[in-house]
Amino acid sequence: MMLFNPYFWFFLFCQFLIFVYIVNRVSFHPRRIIPEGFWVVLWTLFFAALETFFIIRLAHAWDFDPESFMGLPVQWKVFVAASALWVLFMAVNHLEWHWFRVQKVPAHMTRQAFPNHPPRFKLPLAFLEKLFIDNQLYDLEVVEYEVPLPGWPEAFSGLSIVQVSDIHFGKYIHKDFLRMVVEEAKKLKPDLYTFTGDFVSFAKDIPAMRGLLRGFKAPLGAYALLGNHDHWADGPGMRKALEDDGFRVLQNEVVYLKRKGKTLALLGVDDLWEGKKNEAPLLAAKGDAKILLAHQPDHFYLAKKLGVNLQISGHCHGGQICFPVIGPLIVPTVQGRKYAAGFMREKGVTLFIHRGIGGFPPIRTLCRPQVVKLVLKSA
Repeated sequence: MMLFNPYFWFFLFCQFLIFVYIVNRVSFHPRRIIPEGFWVVLWTLFFAALETFFIIRLAHAWDFDPESFMGLPVQWKVFVAASALWVLFMAVNHLEWHWFRVQKVPAHMTRQAFPNHPPRFKLPLAFLEKLFIDNQLYDLEVVEYEVPLPGWPEAFSGLSIVQVSDIHFGKYIHKDFLRMVVEEAKKLKPDLYTFTGDFVSFAKDIPAMRGLLRGFKAPLGAYALLGNHDHWADGPGMRKALEDDGFRVLQNEVVYLKRKGKTLALLGVDDLWEGKKNEAPLLAAKGDAKILLAHQPDHFYLAKKLGVNLQISGHCHGGQICFPVIGPLIVPTVQGRKYAAGFMREKGVTLFIHRGIGGFPPIRTLCRPQVVKLVLKSA
C-alpha cells in the first residue's frame, strides 16, 4: 500500500517544504490594496489546493516504486524531478548561508526573567491546553545580552538599548498586558529605547493605545519606527500618537548622539513594504558608529550597504508558532526561516531580530514574547 511506502512520505515531505516556501513569499507578503486576512487565506488555500491536486493525480499515475519511475508520462517525470531539484536547491542554499556567509555572534546572555509566572491573564484558545499545546501569548520573557561588535568604538562600549517590537495592541494584547510589558521595559533603564514597529493591526485601536507608552525616559532618548501594519492601519495617526507619548519617530531619518567626543549615527528606515523609499539621508550619514533601526530584517541588505555596526529589527514574531526540532514554519521575509529571530552577522554587520510581543492568531508556541536589552561592547 502507498501509505506504507517511505518514498511516498518522503515525496509528501518535499511537497510540504515547497508549500511553506511559496506561502512565506506570497501569502505572507500581502498587498495594501487587498485586506491582509483575505490575501493570506486566499493564497494559502489556493496553493494547498493546487499541491493536493497534483499529488493526487501523481498518486494515480505512479505507485512510488523507483523501478517504475521511467514508465511515467513525461509531464509527471518533469514534476517529480522539478520538486526534487527545488528541495535540493533550498537545502544547498541554507547550508551555504549557514556554513559560509553567516558569522557566529558571541552574544552572551547576562539576565533572563519571566515576570508573569504564573500567568496573570486569561488565555485565548483555551481548548489548546487539552491538546497539550502551551500557548505562551502572555508568558513574557525579559532578557539581557552583552553583544561584542566589530569596529564598535570604546567611547560607546557599554551602551545599552532596550527594544520592544510588534506589540499589535488590540483585543488580545490588551491594556493590562501592555502595561506589564511597559513596566518591565522601564525597569531596565537603558541609554536609549527603541520600538521597532507594528504597534497596532487596526486603526480603531490607536485611540485606546494613546498614553499607554508614555514616560519612556532615557539619556539618549526613545525612538520608534512604523511597521507595515501601522501603515495599513493609519500611518499618520500612529505617528502622531507616538509623538504625543514622547517618541521620536524615524522615517528615513538620522539622529546623531554624542558620547566622549565620538558620534553615534542612529538611522531609522521606513517600512520595506509600505513606507516611503528614500535611502538618500541614510546613505549620507556619517559617524564613528552606526545603528540601523528597521522594522523588517530584510533591510539587512541596506545595513551592509551602509556599513552599520548593528541592525535592530522585528516583524517576524520569531515565527510565533514553532515546533520542536522543526522550528518555525511561517517567517514572512525573503530569507524565510533564516530571519526568524536572534543574532546573525555577515560582512562584519550584526543583525538582531526581536521575537515581538503580539501577533495573530493569538497563540505563541515555543516562542515567548520578549523585552530585550542589548549592551553593546567593543569586540
